[in-house]
Amino acid sequence: MSASTHHRTTHGPQMFSGATNPTIQGGTFQLADTITNIKSPEISQRGMSVISGRAELEISILGPGLDILREHVAVGAFHNSAERFDPPKCHPKTREAILAKIEAWVEERPENGGRLVLWMYGPAGAGKSAIAQSIAELCEAFLAASFFFSRTAQGRSDNSRLVATIVWQLIRVIPEIRQIVLSALEYDPTLLSQTPATQMKALIIDPMNQVPIDRLAKRPRLVIIDGLDECLPPESQDVILDILSTSLQRLKTPLYFLIASRPHTNIRHAFSSDAFRSIIDTLPLEHDYQSTQDIRRYLTSSFEKIRGKHVYLPSSWPKANDIKVLVKKSSGQFIYAATVIRYIARGHHGHEKRLNIVLKLRSPDNSATPFAMLDALYLQIFRSVGEDEIEKVMEILGALVFLKEDITKLADLEEFFSCRPGELTSIMGDMSALVHVPDSRSECVKIYHASLPDFLLDPTRSQSFRLHATTVYFNLAQHCIDRVDKIFENGSLLYAKVFSECIFASKSPFTAELNNVLMKFSIWDFLPVRLGPCLNNQIGPICMKLLNKLQVGVYPSIYLCNIYSG
Repeated sequence: MSASTHHRTTHGPQMFSGATNPTIQGGTFQLADTITNIKSPEISQRGMSVISGRAELEISILGPGLDILREHVAVGAFHNSAERFDPPKCHPKTREAILAKIEAWVEERPENGGRLVLWMYGPAGAGKSAIAQSIAELCEAFLAASFFFSRTAQGRSDNSRLVATIVWQLIRVIPEIRQIVLSALEYDPTLLSQTPATQMKALIIDPMNQVPIDRLAKRPRLVIIDGLDECLPPESQDVILDILSTSLQRLKTPLYFLIASRPHTNIRHAFSSDAFRSIIDTLPLEHDYQSTQDIRRYLTSSFEKIRGKHVYLPSSWPKANDIKVLVKKSSGQFIYAATVIRYIARGHHGHEKRLNIVLKLRSPDNSATPFAMLDALYLQIFRSVGEDEIEKVMEILGALVFLKEDITKLADLEEFFSCRPGELTSIMGDMSALVHVPDSRSECVKIYHASLPDFLLDPTRSQSFRLHATTVYFNLAQHCIDRVDKIFENGSLLYAKVFSECIFASKSPFTAELNNVLMKFSIWDFLPVRLGPCLNNQIGPICMKLLNKLQVGVYPSIYLCNIYSG
C-alpha cells in the first residue's frame, strides 16, 4: 500500500500489525475507480495479496452506507438502464448541428466560460429525449450522472429519488467522494428522507468541496436531466431549479447540467431569473430548415427499410411529393414522423393504403396549431379500432396513463382486465403505433410518447376519446370491487395496489361516511395519514363497499396492514 494511499485510508495498515493470517468478514473494498463487494465470509491474507496486485488499493469497510443509498436510487432513470431499453435517440445523419453544439459545450468544460447550465427546450415531439440520450452516449467520457424523468414511471415521476440517483452515479466516477458520502449516510441514515436541499448539501456539495480542485477537475462532471416538466407536481420542478442555482454557487469545482424540458411558464421564469441569468445558455428546438431536412432524411431512410422488408413494394414508393407532404404535416415534430412510420410499418400488407390514409388526413378543426396534424393522426388511429374493442382499449389506456409503471406489466394487465394470454396484445393491435406491447409478459406495456397522454386528457383534441381522471379511477376501483376475492388469491396484491392508486390519486373532498368506516378498523394506525383528504366523493361508496367486505373476519388483519402500508 503506497504512502499516498495510506494517509487517505480510514483504517491504516497498523491495524493489522502483529496479526497472523488475518481474516476480513465481508465488507466493501474500494479498488481504484470501482467499488467491489466482497461477499465471501473469509478472505485470507494470500487472497488479499492477489487483490492488491492492482496499482492502487484502498481497504475501507463501508458499512451500511452503500445499502442505504441503493434503496433510494431510481435505476430506471439512468441513460443506460434496462428499464429504458431501446430508448429514443437521434436517427443517423439527423440533428447533427444541435448535437455538435452540445458536444462543443461539453468538451469546452463550461466552467471556463461560466455557462454551467444548457437548457434545451421545445414542444412535445420535438425530439428532446432523443437528443439527450444521444448526448449521453456520445459524451459518455464526460458524463457523471443522468436522470430521465417520466410521469408514468415509478421513481421517475417526482423529485424524491433525484439526488440519491445522481449521488449513486457520482461516487462511481468521482471515487474521492465515496467514503465521505457513505460515512455521512452511516452517521445519519435519515438523510435521504430529508429535503432535497439538505440531501444536496450533505451528499454532493460538502463532499465535492473537500476534494482538491486539481483532482476534481479531471473527473467527469456533466449531469443530464431530461424531461424536467414530467416531474410532478409542478412545484417540485421549482424546487429542483432552486436547489440547482444554489448548489452551483457553492461548489468550488462545479458540475455542469444539460437540462431538457418543455418551455413551461414556471421553468422559463426560473431560468430567466437573476439566479441563472449569468450561468445559463439556451438551445431552443425550433421548427426551422434544419429540422425540416432532418425529418425528410428520417422519413426517406425509414421508408427504405420498409421496402427492404416487403419486396412487393415498388422502388418508386413513396413518391417524392408524398414525402414532401409528410414533412410539411410534421411541422417540425419528430413524434409525428415517427408515429406515421410506426403506423405504416405495422400495417402488414396494407402499407400503401395506410400511407394514402395519412396523406388524406386533414386537421379535425382546420386549425393551424402545431399539434393539428398530430391530433388528426391520433384520431384516425383511434377511429380504426373496432366498436367491440374500443371500450377495452380505452380502459387499458386509462390504466397506462394513470397508474404507476409497476402495475402495468403485461401479465398484470392481462390479469386485471381478465384477458387470456395473448388477448391483450390482440386488443391493442390497432394501437401498435402508439403503444408498445412487449413479447415478454414480465415487461411493462408502455406508451411511446408523452404527447399521447396530453392528447387523451385534452377534450378539445381527443374529442370522444378523452380520458377523464375521475371516470378512469372510478372504473378501476369498480374492477377491484368486482374481483375483491382476488386481492387475496395466491398472495397477489395486484388489485389492492390498483385500489390504493385509485384512492391516493384522487383529489376531491373526503367523505364522512368512509371516515366512519375506516375509524372502526384496528389497522387505522397503519393507514397513511394522507388517505383522508385524497378520497374522491364518487369513489367513496366503492371504497366503503370494499372495506365492508374486508371487515368480515375471514382475512388476516396483518394482510390488511400490508395492503394499506405498502
